[in-house]
Amino acid sequence: MNFTQLLLKAGPTRLFAMLGIAAVVAALLFTLVFRIGGEPKALLFAGVETREMAEITQRLEAADIPYEIREDGGSIYVTRSQVFNARMMLSADGLPSRGSIGYEIFDQPDALGQTQFQQNINRLRALEGELSRTIGSLDGVKSARVHLVLPERQLFSRDAEQPTASIVIQLRRDELTSGQVRAIRNLVASATPGLSANRVTIVDETGRLLAAAQSGEDGVADGIDARQVATEDRIRRTVTDIVEGIVGQGNARVQVSADMDFNRVSETRQTFDPEGRVVRSTQTSEETGRSGETAHGATAGANVPDANTSASQSGPQNENNQSSETINYEISNTTRTEVSEGGHIRRLSVAVAVNGSMTPGAEGAAATYTPRTDEEMQRLTSLVRSAVGFNQERGDTVEVVNAQFANLAPGNETAAAPGMFDFLGNLDVMRIIEIVAALIAALAFTFFVLRPLVGGLIRGGANAAAGSIPALSGPAPAGGGGAAAALPGPEGAQADAGIDIAQINGRVRASSVKKVAEVVDQHPDESVQIIRGWLNNA
Repeated sequence: MNFTQLLLKAGPTRLFAMLGIAAVVAALLFTLVFRIGGEPKALLFAGVETREMAEITQRLEAADIPYEIREDGGSIYVTRSQVFNARMMLSADGLPSRGSIGYEIFDQPDALGQTQFQQNINRLRALEGELSRTIGSLDGVKSARVHLVLPERQLFSRDAEQPTASIVIQLRRDELTSGQVRAIRNLVASATPGLSANRVTIVDETGRLLAAAQSGEDGVADGIDARQVATEDRIRRTVTDIVEGIVGQGNARVQVSADMDFNRVSETRQTFDPEGRVVRSTQTSEETGRSGETAHGATAGANVPDANTSASQSGPQNENNQSSETINYEISNTTRTEVSEGGHIRRLSVAVAVNGSMTPGAEGAAATYTPRTDEEMQRLTSLVRSAVGFNQERGDTVEVVNAQFANLAPGNETAAAPGMFDFLGNLDVMRIIEIVAALIAALAFTFFVLRPLVGGLIRGGANAAAGSIPALSGPAPAGGGGAAAALPGPEGAQADAGIDIAQINGRVRASSVKKVAEVVDQHPDESVQIIRGWLNNA
């Protein structure tokens, strides 16, 4: 029995049912495969406010870009190939602004009629918005909100209040490192006029204080600790690079402890050199004088002009000569002012642990540990002392020892063999898993639901066609007994009697033949008439 005969014997009702089920299954499979096989969605923006989400969706609808909103309306997804185009398009419109307003506030055309107070407020808002965007773009920071207090200097006031800043950060992970917190404080302080880093307070979304505003002494203390840690890290990295370059990566452990002097010393010296005198100025003076007796006479010739007569007569005279010299010397002197900033190393201690060498075993045997020789250890010690600037006079200590590391025990130093699925490292594993799961579900539905259902419909049609036999026609028996077969009389009358025939699959079972024989024995005349009728019809 071929497939066409099965369809014909199934009947129109079962045939239409089979076609309907096949159409529904095909539609479901096509939808599932098309849904999974289509271009995946990628995140466009996350953490967008409701007001801006409405503006973004309107802009995407106007550009005929399909989108999908997920995660309680806070994230919007578009197809992966249109992510960059959508971001560029929305950025041209200033979307999203992440809840803050930057310097675009001054792009509004009604700024001409604003007062000085309004312009100052807008400038403060713009500065806070720009700082919030910059901090929110850092790694580990989801969003940020900045509050600035920039007091104005009062008229005729000598002292002005110092600016302060408060920052609330929403983190993407548990916490930020101390270096990242200092970077945020310095970033805000550098972008705000007159603001110092120790007057910036940082709090996370849970209310945990990350950095508090500090006075001068507290700020100096934090700066001292940061400088000491930075110095120790710098020396540790230097020693680690040198030692690991010789013994191998991961075969050295370095610890550095630096005792530092952070005292700021100002010293002024003035030195005089008596041997270095120089003549600065010389002053010489001379004085000459005469002293004696002189006689004066009153005569008439003395009153006559141009008289040549002597009017006086000189007596004895004394001469007096006096000279003096003053020399000024300048003694050379040196004035020296020296200011020593803090941060000098007073004492340095360096400890280095070096792992030994591992010798691979023959024919897959376990590797053996071999300690390093004294010559190698002395060479490493000399390199470490030269790298850290070893100074024995100030009490520096450098210890380089050879020890077997616990995490590099024999047999564990070999690299792990590549796994079976290492080639999937660059593939979208979740995408592959979704496709495989969909195919498995489709196959399971086909074999365990669709196939039994179609087979049952086909078998039902075949059984219905084979379960009926031609009716026996003949006259009714005289006795009218309730036989198992309906034997109509010659007049065409039909009795309500049936032959119970078992399932016929190409041959008649022995029990059915036996029942027919019993009917023929009980009604021989009627049986003969039925057979004659069959022969006449043939």
